[in-house]
Amino acid sequence: MDKKKYAVTGSWDWDGSTSLKGLTLFSWDEKTGDLEFLENILPDAKIGFTPVKGRKGVYYTVEETKTSDGRAFGGGGYLLAFKKTADEHLKLLNRVPSLATNPSGCALSADGKYLVAVHHTSTKNTATKMVRRKNGTIANKVVHDDAAIVLFRIESDGRIGCCIDYIVPKDEGDKVPLLHSVYNIPKTDLFIICDKGLDRIYTYRLQDEQLVLCDTLKAESGSSPRYGVFHPKKPIFYAVNEARTTIGTYLYDTEEGSLFCAGVTEMMDEPLIGMPSDVVVTPDGKHLYAALRMCDRIAEMDIGSDGVPVLVRTVDGGGRNSRGIQIDKKGRYLYVCNTESDVLTLFAIQKNGRLEKKKEIMLERAANMRFLD
Repeated sequence: MDKKKYAVTGSWDWDGSTSLKGLTLFSWDEKTGDLEFLENILPDAKIGFTPVKGRKGVYYTVEETKTSDGRAFGGGGYLLAFKKTADEHLKLLNRVPSLATNPSGCALSADGKYLVAVHHTSTKNTATKMVRRKNGTIANKVVHDDAAIVLFRIESDGRIGCCIDYIVPKDEGDKVPLLHSVYNIPKTDLFIICDKGLDRIYTYRLQDEQLVLCDTLKAESGSSPRYGVFHPKKPIFYAVNEARTTIGTYLYDTEEGSLFCAGVTEMMDEPLIGMPSDVVVTPDGKHLYAALRMCDRIAEMDIGSDGVPVLVRTVDGGGRNSRGIQIDKKGRYLYVCNTESDVLTLFAIQKNGRLEKKKEIMLERAANMRFLD
């Protein structure tokens, strides 16, 4: 008998609605791609980032909010550790403050002993403060929430432990950092972070329980790098630019922790407005797909021998506001989380990489998806 498969989705909203959110567990039929609802937990939590896998069957994600429990405003969001039980339930191991506002992503170290969380914050979260300068003149300054990179220990049972380090990238004039995602470079002590606010991509090394900056790469001004994905066979990282309909191809060096831009590719050929949100690559490294919000399209791209993707076409994403997308481990299905239309759209991936729409699965505020091992 085939071992039963599972998937979990996170749901997110942007308008404070009363719709179901949180984490939802499904059984997954790998032959048909169908999902069967099993359980939802944390129905009020905004889960905007795809959970990452740790040790002992534990997964980690973020609860993206700026207001802590019991506060009228401020205080920051939360990090969550959870696992699937043998009797088909989701068990929350612990929920700890992320210590800054709007945590937008997290990543585990290669050994699973540390968790790095980043924070998107918001340029709207500002306060105007009065200051007296050294020369005696009086002025004001605008301050905002810290877009922090925060390092936590992971306990032996998989629970999130104490915070042991943090870094706040500096403002550049009126531009402030807005850290949207973080990824561990496979099998290394390096992390890549996308900064939408400063149009930067950083690499940090985890060293002696501290994060050390290795490299800062400037993306195109005003491009807003958002989410990324690694090539499964080459030292390449792809990052979509939310304020452009483009994707950057970045080579990384694991010895120095350096980055090099190998190219920027346009992902649309239609006269439409698009905002890239998420990106995935097939397990064989031959095809790449990116979700384009506003126009609600999915870009189909083939990856050349040099690792740079080339646009083939775009297809209808099957709903409104395609926030997150996911591919199964065998590269047969693509799932599109259409948040605003409360639907998860299932596509079959053909041998040539083209997408064929199969069905729609109703799910409130669908935002991201993860297959459970």
